[in-house]
Amino acid sequence: MILENLANSQLIENLGWTLLHSIWEIAFIGFWLHLALRAATKSSANSRYLTSLFALVLALILPVTTFIFLSQKTSSATQTSVNSKSETAKIDVEKIQPPENFSPLKNTAAVDLIEEDFFTSVNGWQNGLAENFSAATPVLVGLWFLGILFSAVRLFGGVWQLHVYKTCGASVPDDDWQARFAALGERLKIKQTVVLVSSKIVETPMVIGWLKPIVLIPTSVFFGMNPRELETILAHELVHIRRYDYAVNFAQSLVEIIFFYHPAAWWISAQIRRERECACDDAVVEMLENSSIVYANALANLEEFRQLAKQTRSPVLVAANGGKLMIRIQRIIENKNAKTGVFQNSLWSASLVSALILALLLGLFSQATDSPVNAQTKLNNGKERKMAVGFVSIPPLDRMENPPKDADATMRLLVEKLKAHRVPAIGFVQGAQISDGEKMYPVRAEIVRTWRDAGFEIGIGGYKHIWFHNTPFDEYVANVEKNETITKKILAEKSLPLRYFSYPFLNNGKTLEDKNRFENWLTTRGLRSVKYTFDNSEWVYSFAYDMARKDNDVNTMKEIRADYLDYMTRMTEHYEAYSTEMFGRDIAQTLVLTPSRLITDTADEFFGMLAKRGYKFVSMDEAQADEAYQTKEAVIETQSGISWFERWQMAQGKKLRDEPRVHESVWKTWQAMKDKK
Repeated sequence: MILENLANSQLIENLGWTLLHSIWEIAFIGFWLHLALRAATKSSANSRYLTSLFALVLALILPVTTFIFLSQKTSSATQTSVNSKSETAKIDVEKIQPPENFSPLKNTAAVDLIEEDFFTSVNGWQNGLAENFSAATPVLVGLWFLGILFSAVRLFGGVWQLHVYKTCGASVPDDDWQARFAALGERLKIKQTVVLVSSKIVETPMVIGWLKPIVLIPTSVFFGMNPRELETILAHELVHIRRYDYAVNFAQSLVEIIFFYHPAAWWISAQIRRERECACDDAVVEMLENSSIVYANALANLEEFRQLAKQTRSPVLVAANGGKLMIRIQRIIENKNAKTGVFQNSLWSASLVSALILALLLGLFSQATDSPVNAQTKLNNGKERKMAVGFVSIPPLDRMENPPKDADATMRLLVEKLKAHRVPAIGFVQGAQISDGEKMYPVRAEIVRTWRDAGFEIGIGGYKHIWFHNTPFDEYVANVEKNETITKKILAEKSLPLRYFSYPFLNNGKTLEDKNRFENWLTTRGLRSVKYTFDNSEWVYSFAYDMARKDNDVNTMKEIRADYLDYMTRMTEHYEAYSTEMFGRDIAQTLVLTPSRLITDTADEFFGMLAKRGYKFVSMDEAQADEAYQTKEAVIETQSGISWFERWQMAQGKKLRDEPRVHESVWKTWQAMKDKK
């Protein structure tokens, strides 16, 4: 009886009509927000966040207002019905007389009949629809309540999950990190007491609570992430606390429960979360100077930790790696470049005057002393060291997964590292990674465009990465020509030339005849081959590093980075010794690398090491203009690809120098993969 009365109550009917009206109301708000965000693309992330938040509040207010209006209308109609009953008897007993001067319009009788039929039909359709929907409102409202119940259970299940995070496997970090965390809190002027906790059961940093907030950091992150990178992540979490984002996000989750049925409500909510993370990103970059690249790299590493752990995020959680990660990383990098451009334009006049004054002072100084001006890029004997860098192949490769799932992130971070160290690198495309020969693979081709649009030169290898030694000449040429056709399509979009070819595996043929014949073919295509003096086994380290990353073995990753940097330092000394022995000077060298995550993660240390040894990074043109590259070279009759220093040494009949060895554990990892095949 109670359920029957409830089902037939006016409250349920009003709720049903409110839900129906909410469909177009929230859809309209979503459409308005879409237009507003498109118009505000150049506005700050915080402005877009507040706009999106206002839209969600409006999406809540409009249905509530509709319900109140319907309730008041129902109440008014009920009162009118009561009053009308008291007049019924009077109307029945009175005889209605027409006015004395009333005269009917005989010619309009047919028109009145047609209009009466039309409006009667429309009113009948409307009344029928209203009656049918009113009858269905109990079912509709019942389903709505069930949806709310299910969504609420899910939400509070997430709240319980966060409680488990706070109470299980938590410990206090060391005093050094506590001090850094406190200093960041002071810089952000956070008045609340915030606790920093190291957790063994979470895989990504997160903020829990708003009255007594806690910042949880995975124990593995403390050991596996660069301290400067981790500092940016801590700053991000503290910005969330300063903005009371946790409380707002919880309220946002409640609104999502109410409107669980509406796609526009979920879309509006997603925009809020996206812009909130971007606003926090902006605050971090603004607070920590020169941190854009460090922060972008930290976000990429965090997402990798989460993917490896496959951890499900609670719906009420705010975390540093929230939102669409690649969009955030790209935005951080692009905003850095944009701000740099604005800064340079705004100081153009002052910079010009300063440059003229500096030039005058340097001119006077150069006449007063013979000491080198740029001591960092000069050797003791006054000779300058030069290094050109080639990357094979782009897009990034992975022997376990082609292409790697984070190839785009790796490329973007590598581009920024090269820019920061002023390395005018050239990347060599392997066509099979971006096209099947007929059509492009959009995502992978876009990675090559990222390299191109950053101002770096593009060359080619083979369509497939094959040995010239084992491949018939015509087949080898066809393989390169296919790659040439594919790559030229991407270069043609910016009217750029194709000038360089890099031999796969540094193998340039089985015989002198094949080598010369192919070099002549390259000349007819306007291409020139690269002669690498600085060969190395970086790719073995990169493979082991990728294996450790996939296993989330942060300790092994750290060890590989250290071993790799030590290995490359010894290799640098090795080829410098070749240069001195063969030419009595430091020739301009050419270094071959792969665009791996290891190279990206160690770029600061590696390129910094080369800079300290006096190297200036130059283009491939400038490096191979050195007369040393005209030295006679030996033909390698084996499949091996080796450095051109070794080819020149062999042509002179001299013994090769002992090459530094790859670390034993790294080599075993590589061999284990080969044995599986």
